[in-house]
Amino acid sequence: MAKDVIIQRSLVEQILHEMFTTLEERDEFDARTIQRLKELAASGTLSKVKKVEEVIRSAPGGYHEAA
Repeated sequence: MAKDVIIQRSLVEQILHEMFTTLEERDEFDARTIQRLKELAASGTLSKVKKVEEVIRSAPGGYHEAA
């Protein structure tokens, strides 16, 4: 079972790496925003929608809800 956990983590890490590589290739997010998203991933809070929204909304040109 421990081996399964290691494989699962490795798969998650691969997925995150590919996701961040794709984001870096696009012009949608600046380097600071991507770094903040990476920090969320490292802390295990990337799955927290509110945290991700805060990062994206604070980005230059980030999404802002209409009033």
